[in-house]
Amino acid sequence: MKKLFTLCFLVLMAFSLNAQTLKTLTWAGQQRQYLEYVPSTYSADTPTPVLFMLHGLGDDCTNFFNATRVRATAEQRGWIVVCPQALDFNLQTPLGSYDFGTSWSAGITINVQFELYGMPFSFDVTVNPDADDSGFLMAALDAIDEEYAVEPDSVFFAGFSLGACMSHRMAIEHSDRIAAIAAVSGVVGNDVDELTPTANVNVLQIFGTNDDMISYDGAEISLQSYGSYSIGLPAESTVEYWRAFNQCSLTPVVEDYPDLFNDDLTFTMYSYLDGANDSRVSFIKVNNGEHTWYDCDHYDIDYTQEIAKFFTGTIDVTDVNEQAETNFNVYPNPAKDYIQVEGNANIYDLCGKLVLKGSGRIDVTALPEGMYFVQSEKGCSKIVINR
Repeated sequence: MKKLFTLCFLVLMAFSLNAQTLKTLTWAGQQRQYLEYVPSTYSADTPTPVLFMLHGLGDDCTNFFNATRVRATAEQRGWIVVCPQALDFNLQTPLGSYDFGTSWSAGITINVQFELYGMPFSFDVTVNPDADDSGFLMAALDAIDEEYAVEPDSVFFAGFSLGACMSHRMAIEHSDRIAAIAAVSGVVGNDVDELTPTANVNVLQIFGTNDDMISYDGAEISLQSYGSYSIGLPAESTVEYWRAFNQCSLTPVVEDYPDLFNDDLTFTMYSYLDGANDSRVSFIKVNNGEHTWYDCDHYDIDYTQEIAKFFTGTIDVTDVNEQAETNFNVYPNPAKDYIQVEGNANIYDLCGKLVLKGSGRIDVTALPEGMYFVQSEKGCSKIVINR
């Protein structure tokens, strides 16, 4: 499967690394590792949310931490972030040995059937069955809980691809300790899809209709000449699995994200509300979306930001549109070197990050070209910097 892009790596290296630590614990007779990031605002006197981030097949915890830019979220929200490392998976088959790289034991088994020189072959492939990842991740949570003041009602899991499948498994088996999960390009695996979750849990599913690694309609992966095989519930069936368990409303609230880029991608949010114990299930359908982690530098939404908003119940799909409609006088627009505003103003990028403050005539030469929002007591207006 595709690894996440790492274009942001050099930018992220500019941040302080003092609070980023690679830790080791022994679980089930194996040395396991996880990257731990503690925000600069952490205080032992304040219970702190914890976010686990699970990388995809063949990836590693450091790359995933950097590529998703979750450090900024940790600092912005004061969360501890844990990025665990999966173990390597080497599959022994009647036809030879195959190295899959780092793989989570996400509850997936494939029965491979094919013919070779007229002879039928059939064997089961269970993804990394000897790795007790469910136990390891709970052991890592215990270790974090022992060392830091953890808010027990704010333990979150998010993952990409196979890491998303593992997040679903964690929610099924440990929802008594996990408040919410977010799964990007992953599904409920076929070894766990008939299990009953331990408790209600909030679930965000994000999936692209043109995913070429795990198909949208069939949750199928391709094993090259061996054919295509389903690994679990398809994208929408995964959403229904959680909606039905949480007893959420049958009819979702449907909202389209503002289409800011001319890239043939659109994002639609389906929100199933009023579940048991105040649970909810949301589905971001990425029309024409592929098997990747989208960010706000190049696309309409930023997955990391939307996931954090979902966990805190603050997603507002129409927020950008509302900001664009509450215009106040900002000029020139497009701007090149400066903008003129009334009173004090904050300037935000498309990710919602505060990038500049000022009043009256504001020098914007330090800002890259692109779209921004200017917020003041007069309202909010969208501007474009173009040189």
